[in-house]
Amino acid sequence: MTIVKPQKIHSIHVLRGVAIIMIVFSHCLGVFKNSHLIANSYLFSFLNLFAFNFTTFFVLIAGFLFQHLTYKYNVKAYYLSKFKTVVCPYISVSIFCFLYFHYQYLSSLPIFSLTEPSSSTSIIKMMLTGTQLLPLWFMPMIIIIFAISPLLYKWSKKSLIIVGLVSMFWVVMFTKPDYTQPLLNLLHYGPVYLTGMMIKQNYEKIMKLVKDNLVLVIFFFGLCFFIPFAYRYVDHLCVEKLYYDTLQKIILFILALYFLDGLNHKNNESKTFKFFSFMANVSFPIYFVHEIIVILLEAQLLNSPFGYIIKTDNGELASLGAISFLICTLTLSVLVAYTIKLVFKDKAKYLIGGNR
Repeated sequence: MTIVKPQKIHSIHVLRGVAIIMIVFSHCLGVFKNSHLIANSYLFSFLNLFAFNFTTFFVLIAGFLFQHLTYKYNVKAYYLSKFKTVVCPYISVSIFCFLYFHYQYLSSLPIFSLTEPSSSTSIIKMMLTGTQLLPLWFMPMIIIIFAISPLLYKWSKKSLIIVGLVSMFWVVMFTKPDYTQPLLNLLHYGPVYLTGMMIKQNYEKIMKLVKDNLVLVIFFFGLCFFIPFAYRYVDHLCVEKLYYDTLQKIILFILALYFLDGLNHKNNESKTFKFFSFMANVSFPIYFVHEIIVILLEAQLLNSPFGYIIKTDNGELASLGAISFLICTLTLSVLVAYTIKLVFKDKAKYLIGGNR
């Protein structure tokens, strides 16, 4: 029996580029820590809310592509690939963090102890929770998802429509936990991964459904965005205990697939496509190195004559600063990624992840 290789979905590639830019942007916005910014500026509040939780895009894309590539799934090859491209860079970047950011703390502890905190137990705890660097909270959770891929592969052969619908309800009720709890994060983002699988499995049906109900889908997205935006300023909306951010990004993802679907049926030579394609190609290295660059840039800015900008309560100034920070961070991240690739050649993927 001949296995037909599915068509490449260019829209997903573009969305990977969009996702990494927005994830970096959310961390750049986090540099501006004045507690009055959101209250003082609708612009900063909008950017803060819109950029938040684009991790959902990454998880949806991962689930979508897993379903897309089930025709060639082999558990041993899959595990080996993820070990090389996910686990190894996670370990290497973590070692850098332990030496650069945590050395003073770790060196003050005994190497091993049964009765008090030790450097070995602290390192193990950070590795299991991803708390050695802000974006790394994602790694223990996604590694667990990769580990259960044989189960996901079995599910990929069954209809996932009900699973996907239940998952979208679940992420509203089961709110995203803090970054230090990978198992609870798995309970939140695992259903998102299944939703990504469901979207790929029913891609044509979903695209037609969106086309026939486009205004309603856009309205639903706007509602999921407006509610959390509004209760930043209005008390007692009776929805404070529900969590809309992940559902909002799922709907945005589906809308983006619909509007970008034309990319899948033509050769794409535009500069915009090439830019987002390039960002998608280097998204994994950027993910691993960008927060280190954000921290270093923030320290430099604090010690410069423009250090007051970080503490400003002017939302427009902070927004402009965050955009400038984003451009600098992305540029330096790409330069670092390509420098490491130039030095270490094919081995670079074990250090900071590989290009797509």
